[in-house]
Amino acid sequence: VDHALRRRFAFLALGPQYDVLERFHEGKPFKPQGLVHVLKDLNQKIADAHYEVGISFFLRDDIAAQIEDVWRMEIEPYLEEYFFDRMEVVDQFRWSKVGSRVQGTMA
Repeated sequence: VDHALRRRFAFLALGPQYDVLERFHEGKPFKPQGLVHVLKDLNQKIADAHYEVGISFFLRDDIAAQIEDVWRMEIEPYLEEYFFDRMEVVDQFRWSKVGSRVQGTMA
C-alpha cells in the first residue's frame, strides 16, 4: 500500500518551523527562544528528519501553564520509545534537565 500511495501523491518535507513558533507567541507571556534551543538540540540528537519533534505541541495560547505537562506526557514518552536502547539520551532531555532552559530561567 505504501508504494501505491507514493506513486499517486506528492510528498512535501515538513520539518519544524521554529519561526512559526516564535511568531505564534509574539506578544504573549511565553517566550519561546529557550524552547527553540532545546528543540534544536533534541532534533540534532535524533538526527533523522523523519522523527524530529515538531512545534505543534507548543502552539497553544496556554502553553506557559501547560508546557511541563506537555513535555512530560508527550515529549518524554516519545523519546523513551525512540531512544529505547539509549536511555542516557532520554535522561538528557527530561523536564528536570531542560525545564529551566525551556522556560528561559536558570536552574
